[in-house]
Amino acid sequence: MSAPLTVPGFLRLYALPALWVFALPLFGIWFTGHATDRFDGKILTAIEGQFAQDAELDEAQRQQTLEFFRAVPASTACLSTDEELAGYRNSLGEACSDLQQFGWMRRLALASVVVGLLSALLALACAGAAFVSRPFQYGGFVVGWNVLRVTGALQTLAQGALAVWLSYWMTAVWFNRYVPKLIGVVGLLAAFAIFQVVVAIFRRPPMDFEVEAEVLEEAHAPELWAHVRGLCEKLKTPPPDHILAGIDTNFFVTESDVHVGGRVLSGRTLYVSLSLLRLLARSEADAVLAHEMGHLLGGDTGHSKRLAPMLAHFGHYLHALREGGLTLPIFHFMVAYRGLFEFSLGRSRRESELAADRLAASLTSGRDIARSLVKVGAYASFRDRVEADLFASREQQHNVAIAERVALGFAQYAGSPVVHEDLGGSVTPHPFDSHPPLDARMANVGEKLTADDVVRVLLEPSTSSWVSAILEADAIEARLWGAYEARFSQAHDLMLAYRYEPSNEAERQHVEKHFPPLTFAGKEDTLEVRLDFAQVSCTEWEEGTIRLEQVQEATTEERMFKKYLDLRLKDGALFKDKRSICLSKLQDADGMLRAFGQYFGRHKAMEEYREQSQKAA
Repeated sequence: MSAPLTVPGFLRLYALPALWVFALPLFGIWFTGHATDRFDGKILTAIEGQFAQDAELDEAQRQQTLEFFRAVPASTACLSTDEELAGYRNSLGEACSDLQQFGWMRRLALASVVVGLLSALLALACAGAAFVSRPFQYGGFVVGWNVLRVTGALQTLAQGALAVWLSYWMTAVWFNRYVPKLIGVVGLLAAFAIFQVVVAIFRRPPMDFEVEAEVLEEAHAPELWAHVRGLCEKLKTPPPDHILAGIDTNFFVTESDVHVGGRVLSGRTLYVSLSLLRLLARSEADAVLAHEMGHLLGGDTGHSKRLAPMLAHFGHYLHALREGGLTLPIFHFMVAYRGLFEFSLGRSRRESELAADRLAASLTSGRDIARSLVKVGAYASFRDRVEADLFASREQQHNVAIAERVALGFAQYAGSPVVHEDLGGSVTPHPFDSHPPLDARMANVGEKLTADDVVRVLLEPSTSSWVSAILEADAIEARLWGAYEARFSQAHDLMLAYRYEPSNEAERQHVEKHFPPLTFAGKEDTLEVRLDFAQVSCTEWEEGTIRLEQVQEATTEERMFKKYLDLRLKDGALFKDKRSICLSKLQDADGMLRAFGQYFGRHKAMEEYREQSQKAA
């Protein structure tokens, strides 16, 4: 379990990076003043030179005139509407239009700073309101999200325009020239950033909540359905509309739409874990079920249902800001607001969990709550260990048998010191809420278990569980474990292909199963590119083959209206540290580029795994 974020930690991780949103506007304010001073200096120098050579003026007249120009800089004349300065202003001609640009950009930069400050105040106010109550939490996030996404878009427009303007004037002021390529690149970046942000504001991210489980119809578990309804009647809350049976290491309730087995379930849905029901006595399972029903009674699920779409939309908006390039400072600002809101969200979720525990204890007992927490936490921790060990294995697993390994090894785990280390920092897994630590939850219901108590609870056989009340429970569990273990095995099989540095024929065949040798034909018969997991070759190269371990980095570049894949080599001799493949000459340029990215990525992953293994040895 990660340590809670402290105030100094929040300031370091969130608040300080958020200040970058002011960097470009403040630089713009400084630069416009700097450029204006340089302009005034050049004009004054020219005027002083002109009057120094005017023989018609005596020294007194010359000094008087120069004092006027020193007191009234050219920028003041250009930006003034005073008729007395009209002659001075007109004599400056087109130069005044440049100064007007400086004035506009200065005002734009100032506006960006003001919008940033107002946004910061609004974010603090909304985050503060979120700590008052749940309605204030929801209302604060609604206001904050709707206002900040608009101010974020305005900041993107303002800072994008400022960046393009600076890309011209910085070189013009400091080097008396401008760079069209620089202006074009910054302009494209600004346009891309604006496009990203605008699209993110209006695009609705998918909200599909998919659960791997099977619907438990009442006809297949009438006793369990009747018992759940009885618990809800005691709590005076409507019962769930659906019950799902799965093999995950948790129980939960939700009022969001659930996608399961090609169906979409609306209303209240209760998820029960068959794996955990086997471990829990009925009274312990009742404590868990009462806890979940307590979330329905307390309005936790309804609150999550209203808040979840906005949190998802905000997350999508953050992703667009992060990928927008020039919007990265705005991204850090928005992340800081999200972090502030997460403080209140985490606190209210923990309070809801503790309240649900107390409610469940009043219906069952604190002892049942404590025992169920220990069993669920231990089972989840041990299963995580089993899966982590399997996934870390360098051997192919034709039959992972996770369920069997967990069942056979749990007793030994329960009697080992490791279980206490795991439970000491454990929180109950849950798809929606952040649960408080185990000790805090047991203390909340007036219970405390010693280390010996924990071992006894975990090793005590369950004589009666709710699994016996579910028809076809074994078949459901077998189907779900079969699908899960097959996916796990496939993922591990692919991961081995990324890890192996083939040392024998079997490992080579395994890698080539996922990364087979490929040949890409050229538009001309003389050109051919060959690629496999270890090397790449091109018929246009004098040295026909380059091993992937020789490649430092791979980039693409447009040269003379053709696209190239450039491979920079490690420790290459002068003029021999690069190989290029002209993608425009290939029949399938996109396919070759995509394949090289995958094969080179596999090789880099293999090198990283080899390095980690050597350090661990």
